[in-house]
Amino acid sequence: PGGGFAMNMDQRIRRRTACAALLGVGGGLVLPGTTSAKAPARQLRVKAALNYKNSDFYHSDGTFDADAAKDVYLEMLKLAGYPIPKDPKPRMYAKDWGLGEFVNIGLGGFVWVNSKEANYCALEMLLLPGQMIPEHWHVADEANGIGVKMESWHVRWGKTYAYCEGEPTAKMSVKPPASQKAYITALCETPLGVGEVAGLSKPLEKHWQQAGPQGCIITEPSNFHSDACMRYTNPNIKA
Repeated sequence: PGGGFAMNMDQRIRRRTACAALLGVGGGLVLPGTTSAKAPARQLRVKAALNYKNSDFYHSDGTFDADAAKDVYLEMLKLAGYPIPKDPKPRMYAKDWGLGEFVNIGLGGFVWVNSKEANYCALEMLLLPGQMIPEHWHVADEANGIGVKMESWHVRWGKTYAYCEGEPTAKMSVKPPASQKAYITALCETPLGVGEVAGLSKPLEKHWQQAGPQGCIITEPSNFHSDACMRYTNPNIKA
């Protein structure tokens, strides 16, 4: 990290994307109801192409480099053959919750609309291979006219494992980052592949997700989203 980091990251992404194209990565999404014999190989190559170090996403002073994170999420979208809007970065977000381990605990995406007046939100969530959204829940802010958020997750690419409250799953399909194990209470697993949909079953439900080995692209419709209304089981998180 340092003054030349952005250029080096951009060069790395161009090389990886070009190599992935030569290897046959991309070729569009595997849509619901369809199959592709090449899909498993393509997903493994996507995983290899997105194999970054945690240090790739932090400046020399330890601060999170959201711009570098956005570059890699855009790389994943290209590898997946997913449509990318023109001039995408101003509409993107990327976060590490102040935990300093973005490759393990992080999230990025696009916010298409988030209207308090209409009480409606539509966004895209992007997870790199194995990346986790930490356990959290959503509360109301009645004084400011914000109700409890309810949400659904529609997987467009890859796979995610969603965990909510309910009967604990005997054997989890993922291995959460060691730093988060003490803060996980929701243990009812729902695996979600391309075209599959799940969501919260009740207000105030604790939940978290972790992407599969090729990462994940998720469309989330919900009512209005407020970061200030998010609560986390991990007290070290900075919203």
